[in-house]
Amino acid sequence: MGTLLTVVVAIVGGLFAVMALMQVLVRLRAKAQTGKPVPSLPGPLGKHVSKGRRALVYFHSPGCAACRTFTPQLQELSRKNPMVHLVDVSRDLETAQALKVMATPSFVEIDEGKVTGFHVGPAPAEVMARYAAT
Repeated sequence: MGTLLTVVVAIVGGLFAVMALMQVLVRLRAKAQTGKPVPSLPGPLGKHVSKGRRALVYFHSPGCAACRTFTPQLQELSRKNPMVHLVDVSRDLETAQALKVMATPSFVEIDEGKVTGFHVGPAPAEVMARYAAT
């Protein structure tokens, strides 16, 4: 029985380690996008950023539990601020792939054709304040 318990604990520990490593890799890849030029994007967002305008792009998905909290807030903010764009990755995977989004929720800040910030998970308060005040 002791050996079985040891094996189970080792497997569970290994799974947690893999999940933690994946989180780190997603965040590192996101951080690596900062400063890079924004590729050509489809639709209204593409037109907006192609003119060098500033934008906050919020990526969400229907299956994302955390997104259920953020999405209504961001929908309201986007009605007040045309620089805030929402992208449902289940409907617009092309935009998510172009900006190398690997997880939801993610927030990408764009200014003058470059990625100026990339946040996986909740957006920092100062980012939200910047777009709420504009």
